[in-house]
Amino acid sequence: MTDKELEEYYNKCIQYTNMIKNPTLKQCCQKIYVDYKEKLMNKPATNSHHYYKGGLLYHIYCVTRNAISICDLYSKLEVDKDLVIFGALTHDIGKTNDYNDFVDNENYVLKNGNSSALLGHSYEGTHIIENYLKDYDIEEQFKNQVIHMIGSHMNEYSEWGALVLPKMLEVIIINFADNIDAHFEPAHNSIKEAKQGEMFKIGNAPRPYYKSLNPYYNKN
Repeated sequence: MTDKELEEYYNKCIQYTNMIKNPTLKQCCQKIYVDYKEKLMNKPATNSHHYYKGGLLYHIYCVTRNAISICDLYSKLEVDKDLVIFGALTHDIGKTNDYNDFVDNENYVLKNGNSSALLGHSYEGTHIIENYLKDYDIEEQFKNQVIHMIGSHMNEYSEWGALVLPKMLEVIIINFADNIDAHFEPAHNSIKEAKQGEMFKIGNAPRPYYKSLNPYYNKN
């Protein structure tokens, strides 16, 4: 992805921040994006999806786009869209502290070695958001709800998982939006070079994939 493209996706994320009605959350999110712009534009998302320079930013953009679409599709859910947008835009912000910038042919390595591995990006993210929110007048329980969007977005306990399981519908939406993007991108990378009907598997892909044999299918 080119620097110009990444700049465009960064600007789209800023446009998403303008959709947040709560002035505290909007200002906080925009401040984070100013301070973390360079990191977001230089780091991959992980070594399993969006593994390229700026992959983290593009992944966050896609997750936010997905989350907003889910809210629109399920409008009767009566979710707090401010929490969804803020949480989606910052759900992986902890990865900016955990990992080195992307360099071709280098492994996706922990920036601080074992110390980062002991914490994980969910903790790192909640720590970042909590520190930023200290500069704003925000009710304590609502602040915890905001932080919950980051700490619980993984929806499972694991090495990469949640600090606490989701307790709000808004973070469940973020989790599904995240999973959609995290699974589609590597699957597409595995199958895009395959011939129609051909079993195709590359690298560490978890399974072989197939392309449709439908004569009306046009991959373009």
